[in-house]
Amino acid sequence: MTGAYVMNYDNLVADVISYMERDDEGFVAQIPNLIGLAESAIAAELKSLLQLTVVETTLLANQTILNKPARWRKTVSFKANGKPLVMRSQDYIAQYQSESSPGVPKFYGEYDYNNWAIAPEPEVDTPIEIIYYSEIQPLDSTNQTNLFTRECPQAMLFGTLLQAQE
Repeated sequence: MTGAYVMNYDNLVADVISYMERDDEGFVAQIPNLIGLAESAIAAELKSLLQLTVVETTLLANQTILNKPARWRKTVSFKANGKPLVMRSQDYIAQYQSESSPGVPKFYGEYDYNNWAIAPEPEVDTPIEIIYYSEIQPLDSTNQTNLFTRECPQAMLFGTLLQAQE
């Protein structure tokens, strides 16, 4: 008797070829794109505790811009010295920075897609904790499994087949 089905990238590709009853070169070449579209669609609908990531790092003295982590999707919580920072607009942060003296950070905001802005600028190195929703590591031939193949393989298969029909 065999064990439970475990999905990985290679058998997902084989399943799509089998279900679609197509193995022509053009279709097979599109399967990685179809899988990527399915992952994006599932991620847009799904927010789970399994997608939460906690990062602890240090904000350096006088540092007002902080890079967001790779695969960041949405910030849930931002703390400095264990105290929550309040989210504000970029304009608010800029105005606060220009009118305040260095001290314990109180506010954070979206500087751009890849960075946060912090105000006021920290006087000393400050420990921070950020909790955020992360994008799932995409599937490919070198990354055979991810959260979706482990936790919802049927959604990956049906989502990829749906993308193939459109």
